[in-house]
Amino acid sequence: MNLRGALRPKPIGSTEMIADALRDAICSGEIPPGAPLKQDEIAAEFSVSHTPVREALKALVSEGLAVLHHNRGCFVSDLSSVVARELMEFRAILEPRLAGWAIDHLTERDIEQARLLMAKIDRTSNPAQRLRIATEFHTVIYTRANRPFFLEQISRARNNLNRYWRLAWGDQKFPVSTQNEHQEILDFCVSRDRTGLMTLIEQHIMTSGEVVLQYLQRMETDQMGHP
Repeated sequence: MNLRGALRPKPIGSTEMIADALRDAICSGEIPPGAPLKQDEIAAEFSVSHTPVREALKALVSEGLAVLHHNRGCFVSDLSSVVARELMEFRAILEPRLAGWAIDHLTERDIEQARLLMAKIDRTSNPAQRLRIATEFHTVIYTRANRPFFLEQISRARNNLNRYWRLAWGDQKFPVSTQNEHQEILDFCVSRDRTGLMTLIEQHIMTSGEVVLQYLQRMETDQMGHP
């Protein structure tokens, strides 16, 4: 696996850099569910000792992206409709609160940036890119809440969920309703309608999430029927 293309600007060979690279590769599907995360290979890839690799893998385990099996090693976590539902419920609780805190602090520049991101979504057909841009759209709004801990937890949940979105949207079109709801979210931001915004974001997360849940449930049913 080639992880260097997934790097973000972090100190070379640091735990954070390695964790970011692995996280991006897992969420993009480059490293598939169930794949082993071998310390020797990762250490060789980055020309580092095992220590930062072990710490990076611990971070991924804590985020639910990897699992540690005793005497077997570390593996990318499998996809599960149960996990996906919990992650969506987690987002549906926290993200409306963030939006509510943010709404009075949004600037005209924030609104314009969100509009530009929506236009980029319309011009992009690649599922992974659409997910990335959609995340940027929401982040533009939530950042104004000035709640970095909340934002970090939501980012972790989104990272995990993106694996599910990519799988489901790889087989079907990006839901038109998702973009319509992005426009409605922006309209509520402009009108400073806190109640409408919070209600819509909760609905947006759960209804769009049903696409993923239904896909996963069909996949799990097929797997049970074909051992």
